[in-house]
Amino acid sequence: MRICLLRAAPGQEDDPRYSDIALFTDRHTFEQRFISKDTIKQDLNFAAAESFDLYFNFLHWTWYGNDHNQSAVTAAKYIEYLAIPVIGLPSRILERCGLDNSGNLVIRSPGVAQEEETTVGDDYSCTTIELDNTAIPLCPVLAYLGVPLKPSYSPFSRDAIKKLAEDTFYANDLHGTFWCTFFIRLDQDSKPTIIGINPMPKTIFPFTSDGKNLSHEAIAVRESFPGSYRSLIHSIIASYFLKRNRNFEISRQIGQEYDTAASKYDTVTAGIYHEGVKGIVKKYNFDGVVLDIACGTGLVARLHDDPQSRSRFVGMDVSLQMRTECLRHGLYSNILVGPMQRLLIVKKERVDHIICIGAFHFLEPNELSLVLSRVFQLATTSVTFTIDEIPDTYKKAQTERGRAFMAGFNHVDEVEKYGVPLGWKLADRWRFLGWTSPTTGGEIYSNVFRFESVSE
Repeated sequence: MRICLLRAAPGQEDDPRYSDIALFTDRHTFEQRFISKDTIKQDLNFAAAESFDLYFNFLHWTWYGNDHNQSAVTAAKYIEYLAIPVIGLPSRILERCGLDNSGNLVIRSPGVAQEEETTVGDDYSCTTIELDNTAIPLCPVLAYLGVPLKPSYSPFSRDAIKKLAEDTFYANDLHGTFWCTFFIRLDQDSKPTIIGINPMPKTIFPFTSDGKNLSHEAIAVRESFPGSYRSLIHSIIASYFLKRNRNFEISRQIGQEYDTAASKYDTVTAGIYHEGVKGIVKKYNFDGVVLDIACGTGLVARLHDDPQSRSRFVGMDVSLQMRTECLRHGLYSNILVGPMQRLLIVKKERVDHIICIGAFHFLEPNELSLVLSRVFQLATTSVTFTIDEIPDTYKKAQTERGRAFMAGFNHVDEVEKYGVPLGWKLADRWRFLGWTSPTTGGEIYSNVFRFESVSE
């Protein structure tokens, strides 16, 4: 993807520091275009005419001072008029912003307590990431020490801070900010109060690739957004296009394909595929609640064959008819229907285990980062998934048949670059013959990745 970074012209910055997000991902090509506050519309017209796949509007990062604030608003409004695909603060949010005593960009809100209204206590920051239209709160950070609150530290206080940040996001209609930091004071009775809101601070990413002198936002990302800065960039991009239903038609077509195949799916896939699934579910422990993504007809639970009922299964699938077939066997208590990337974003209840066999190849690379990050946030014990080595011959054959939506991606390299999230270990990895393509007759190999949580 070719991405344009809109920046203030040299010499017009209130703060010349700049976080170069290109340091954290090699998947996209980033180019800078400089905008002068004296020729905002002209410069933006030139940038828009280049038809980048996506734009990042960083102008408010360097034009946030009192002298340039109106320039930032003017630029945001004109970008909205141009209707180019952009990630940046909406003008309606910028118009509500001012500077605090430290010179930070903050939102003026009646819900934010003034200093004289708050009691003595400890101050924390809590950053939310907006995925689709949902605010995902990251771990709170103790302000004066810059120390993240681990799950083992006062779970009640930690959850109360995150809940207040999430509620404040919606109460102030901060949709479109992509990320936002909330400053919260916890009094001696552990009651949290909002004392400040900073929309889309530049410090979400480190200023240098060495990771030194991290801000509270960057610490929160490193500690509690699985996949760290690389995955965050990809997830935000995926979220932008998810909001605009870019891949809606593809998801609908995939769902229809499996609707048609549902009644005969077990018969068609019998043999190699069933043996592969059985080899996975018999090898690992799945005691507890298991979320089966792309559960299909429920093969995972059926082949797991747990006579002592130590595992309880819930599912997700893009096909309504697959859901019907799965529920018919009586092993899944509930199955949600829809694209996994949307369902995982809105899911709040954590589960012990998450498993996904033979479905991640339908995600484009940015969506894979989003899905993996949500999976590791929601699972408490293990994450198990397969990555199919989709060959170019298979993609070509599907495209020639008018079924390019079924081709998918080979994500082995992407998963390796994603790495092992903090608090997890790669417990096992192996490769096996996954299935034989009914389209080309070719053999498709699959890679099993088994991650397990590491106790603090």
